[in-house]
Amino acid sequence: MLLGTLFAISISLSAQDSQLPSRAILKQPFDVPVEKKIVDMGPSPYYQGAYPPHIRLSCYFFRNFVVKEYDEGQKGAKWLAILPIMTRDPGACTQSHVLSEKVIAGEEWCGYFKGAKENLVFFDACDGTDGGLPFTVYDSRTGKRVFEDTAYDSNMWTQKDTPTPFDRLRVTSTPEGQLLLIYLRVVGTDCDLRTEKASCWDHFKAKVDLKIATPPVCSHYHDISGRYVSAVAYPVEVLLSQEPIIKTIAGPVECWPVD
Repeated sequence: MLLGTLFAISISLSAQDSQLPSRAILKQPFDVPVEKKIVDMGPSPYYQGAYPPHIRLSCYFFRNFVVKEYDEGQKGAKWLAILPIMTRDPGACTQSHVLSEKVIAGEEWCGYFKGAKENLVFFDACDGTDGGLPFTVYDSRTGKRVFEDTAYDSNMWTQKDTPTPFDRLRVTSTPEGQLLLIYLRVVGTDCDLRTEKASCWDHFKAKVDLKIATPPVCSHYHDISGRYVSAVAYPVEVLLSQEPIIKTIAGPVECWPVD
């Protein structure tokens, strides 16, 4: 009777763990995992108070690999991992690692699991840069990083604009089956687009091959006096081939002060 009761409790806890919140995007534009397990390991020792964040190990099971995220409640997961599935049984959601597992510690990348598409795994950074959110892409088959950039994400801003095709990173496929990323690429300039409009804009648009003649009207400068270097978000598509190809495309261009 006791064994039966314990088994029922175990099943109940597992079901509760699978419903815990997740930062990962588990729907379009990314693939939905076959299974998700999130194990609550109790309160984080780094915080005081009545309701400290909990340590959580999150495991996302896809057809050919598992993505693991071990988060102790501080900025960025303590480690991320990609485990290729070699057999029909991918194993349990545990902290232990095997030789075939690619472990990504904070020194290599500070951030969280964002989502997966086909054989590629996306991670967001633990913090934004110049109004954009850095991200990186790993190949689950080799464990190697294949691309890294910074994209505009409206979720980072308190005041959100009307949703558009460029309010966050989009992932699609070409007719040939190659993955294509579409987003507003965020880069810092070395000039102030508010006070040096023509010269700053001519220099920047030539550098990134933008065809827009008129410089954008920069936002968030109302509390800034004097010269202050600008960040620019401009539309690109990236073909994730063996050597990623970045191409400037038509779309909105935004600018604001750098961090």
